[in-house]
Amino acid sequence: MSAKIKTLIADYHIHSRYSPDSQSEIEDIIETSREKGINHIIITDHYELADEHANVIDVDTYRSEMEKYSLPVGVELGWDGVKELNVDTKKFDYVLLSHHQVEEPITQESYKNYLLRLLDIMKRFDEYHALAHLDFPRRYQKNKEPFSVELYDIISEIMKILIKNGKMLEVNTAAIEIYGEPNPSIELLRLYKSLGGRNITIGSDAHSLEQIGRGIERGIEILRELGYNYILVFDAEWREVRI
Repeated sequence: MSAKIKTLIADYHIHSRYSPDSQSEIEDIIETSREKGINHIIITDHYELADEHANVIDVDTYRSEMEKYSLPVGVELGWDGVKELNVDTKKFDYVLLSHHQVEEPITQESYKNYLLRLLDIMKRFDEYHALAHLDFPRRYQKNKEPFSVELYDIISEIMKILIKNGKMLEVNTAAIEIYGEPNPSIELLRLYKSLGGRNITIGSDAHSLEQIGRGIERGIEILRELGYNYILVFDAEWREVRI
C-alpha cells in the first residue's frame, strides 16, 4: 500500500535551465511537482539586471515555453537599481522583485544598505507583483544573525509600500533548512501582519528538482501560527486559498 502524498498548495519560486544556476528541465519540474503533491507552481527564472549574476532571458521564447505547458509565466526580476531596466514586465503573469546586492563581510550595516537600496528601488519601480525573500542576506551572514530591530523602521516603510500598492510579500522557505526560519523571518512576518499586511505568496527558491517544495509545509504552519488565514494563487487571476 503506497503512502499518501501530502498536498502542498503552491510553490511560486522555482528555477529551470533558463536560470544560470539551475539545470532543471521544465517537464521534470512539472513531473516532480506532481509527485510531491504541489497543486500550483510558477517557474520564476532569473532576469538579473546587475553587475553580478547578470542574466537576460529571451522573453518571447521563454513565454512560449511556459505557455506550451499551460503554466503561468513567472520571472524573478533582480535589479540593482542602476542598470537600465529594459524588460517589458507586462509579458509576465508573475513578477517577483528581488535585489541581491550585499556588501561583505555581511554585518548589520550591510543589511541596512541592502534595505535602503531596496526601498529606493521600490519607490521608483512598481511593475511587479511580489517582493522576494526580504531578509535574504541573513542566509549568507556568518552567524545567520537576524536583522536588528533598529532596522525595523526601514523594513516597515518597505512593507507599507507593498500594502499601499496592493503588492504581495513572498514567504521564501529556502532558509528554513539553513536556520529554521523563512525569508522574511517570523518576527518580520509578525511585523507585516501588524501593519495590515495580508497578501502572501510562498515559494521554495528551488534550483534543483530535489529542492522543489522544500520548507513549504513548515512555511504554511508558521503563517497559521501567526494568524494568517490564506495565501494567494494564480488561476488566470489572483485568488485566495485558505491555509
